Amino acid sequence: MKQLLFFLSLWTVSQAHGQTAQLDQLCQVFHLPDGKDTTTFIIFGTQEDLKVKKPLFLFRQGSQPMPLIVQDSGKYYLIASPFHFRTYKDSYHFVMVQKPGVRLVATQQFLDSYQEAMRTGKPTPEYISQKYTENNYRERYVAQCNQVINFLIKQPWVDTRKVVFCGGSEGFTVGADLVANYNRHITHTILFSGHVGRRFENPIFDIRQQTEKGQLSPEDGQKQIESLYAWWADIQKHPTALTNAPADTYRAWKSFSIRNLDNLLRINTPLYIAYGTADREIAIGLDYLPLEFIELGKTNLTLKAYHDHDHQFFKLKRDTNGQIIDKEYNGEAVAKDWMDWLDQKRIKTSLK
Repeated sequence: MKQLLFFLSLWTVSQAHGQTAQLDQLCQVFHLPDGKDTTTFIIFGTQEDLKVKKPLFLFRQGSQPMPLIVQDSGKYYLIASPFHFRTYKDSYHFVMVQKPGVRLVATQQFLDSYQEAMRTGKPTPEYISQKYTENNYRERYVAQCNQVINFLIKQPWVDTRKVVFCGGSEGFTVGADLVANYNRHITHTILFSGHVGRRFENPIFDIRQQTEKGQLSPEDGQKQIESLYAWWADIQKHPTALTNAPADTYRAWKSFSIRNLDNLLRINTPLYIAYGTADREIAIGLDYLPLEFIELGKTNLTLKAYHDHDHQFFKLKRDTNGQIIDKEYNGEAVAKDWMDWLDQKRIKTSLK
């Protein structure tokens, strides 16, 4: 549910920016043949923008079948992203890839209905299609991003001296695999809010936290954790099954539960990782990540922690007892830090 709330929250943040009454004035839509299927992606900007040679910036969204474009009140179109592409449109061609089986454009009413269906645990095929379920695994998404980048670097309006991949949460895992093992055209990688270990560790961590807070008895908590072990064992026996495990299919859990650390250590180009310290199951592993890079003599990692920020980079506000009473979105400032880092890397490269 984290990424669902991420994008629905960001929809309200982005509402005043980048809206247009014509879709082709907001972005350009591309379709690439992919076997019997098609890979669809968008590039922010107009046809005129595609005449300007700029570096490439592919942003990979997190989990959940969320549309890339929101149509507000049946009139205005907006990009569903965690920061405003328009702020940096003169510096990069911004790209987003559509997930298979997910509509490209959705109304705000559809998103509201989807959110309610997810809250009640009753999503219908209208919201989670069979095609999405069958294609919701790491290898498929890595192949999509790889195909799109390999296509775009051949276009005369793309400056291949800087090709950036940026992804968070689920996109963290996709990006680490893509950059480490498949695409050698990517020059800079930005990852955020992702697990160093396995995704399947998250529900175990959550249950242990509930036990420590007194929300579960130690006996009930341990029983739930042991049931997760049993689920994990069954997933190993049926790694491509579409059988439901906690909140997802066996195939998705198996695919996204690789150890991200192994891939992160294979990346040799500049790597920037950001996370909120209040995102505890994520922060624990990332706090220790520099130790791994230092031990191997690797100097390509820049790690940025945001104190008391959550998974979506909301700054938490607490009372005198430490209880959360409010939160304020800080994603634009986080994105600016990414962009400043990219600018510094460009300057350093030009000085060599």
